[in-house]
Amino acid sequence: MKRYRATVVGSFPRPTAVADTMKRPTLSAGEVDDMIRWAVGQQVELGLETVTDGEGYRENMYYFYQKRLDGVSMEDMAVQSFGTAGFAIECARVTGEIRNPRCNLAHYWKIARDAAPPNVAVKQTVTGPHVLTRFSVNQRPDLYPDDQVLCRAYAKVLAQELKEVIAAGCEQIQFDEPMWTESPEQSEWAVEILNELIESLGPVRVGLHVCGGNPRRKRVYFTKYTDLAPAFRRARIDEVVLEHCTLGYNLMDLWKLWDFRGDLALGVIDQRSDTIETPEVIRERLSPALEYFPPERLLLTSECGFGHVPIEITRAKLAVLTRTAKELQI
Repeated sequence: MKRYRATVVGSFPRPTAVADTMKRPTLSAGEVDDMIRWAVGQQVELGLETVTDGEGYRENMYYFYQKRLDGVSMEDMAVQSFGTAGFAIECARVTGEIRNPRCNLAHYWKIARDAAPPNVAVKQTVTGPHVLTRFSVNQRPDLYPDDQVLCRAYAKVLAQELKEVIAAGCEQIQFDEPMWTESPEQSEWAVEILNELIESLGPVRVGLHVCGGNPRRKRVYFTKYTDLAPAFRRARIDEVVLEHCTLGYNLMDLWKLWDFRGDLALGVIDQRSDTIETPEVIRERLSPALEYFPPERLLLTSECGFGHVPIEITRAKLAVLTRTAKELQI
């Protein structure tokens, strides 16, 4: 008898507190490798079928990449506001040709792969090119006359990194594109650029995570997924990872607009709350999706990452998630 699969979106708490890493790396290479091994070990111990490297080496999901590219400057950054919830961030400046990525993702994936048993999959999570574009101040319109051209430049360097990850043996890539919900009017061209990036990678399983942005465990963008249906319908993906349990509307309405044939990783755990879900709550949250997806095409996960969640709360939530997944029968 098969069981439901359980996974995580991407980020995992760090084992110890580190200095503010928003703009500068504060961990040595050895410390990063040890943190990845620890995060993978924790996820495996909790019973997840698909794990990640924990993303603990990132300053955040966009600075990490921007800091490791030629043509992007972290000096004299400009504060820009996004969405309607008062979220503002200092944004990097595009000052030259975006090239020469030095993100070391293949190395991190290999550390994670070696730390996991063979029966546990290790997916590579990566920030999508649209996010990097939105959190940039373009000061080189001669090189990048509009956001679409800039987005393609980011996609090109991400492809370089990901091809190395795939060459190392990775079989599953997950792109994170939360800014679709911040600027839905851009989602239809953003998905075309994402499709071009995916096509350039060759045969690999591709997931797409779209959330409402969750800095410090707070949603900041409130576009409904149904408003993104035109973009979703064009996405050439095998898996979609979506919020569900705390939405103020019915996620299932999306499937009336999008005849998606891939797998759904359903957010049945609320990582914003310290309250630990019960198996009954998880089953109740899962139930509506069974009207649209057979059990073998459903994965159980949280709505977003656990990077800012205390480790004991993370462990408790994932423990009940995996226990419930094991108890449910397909």
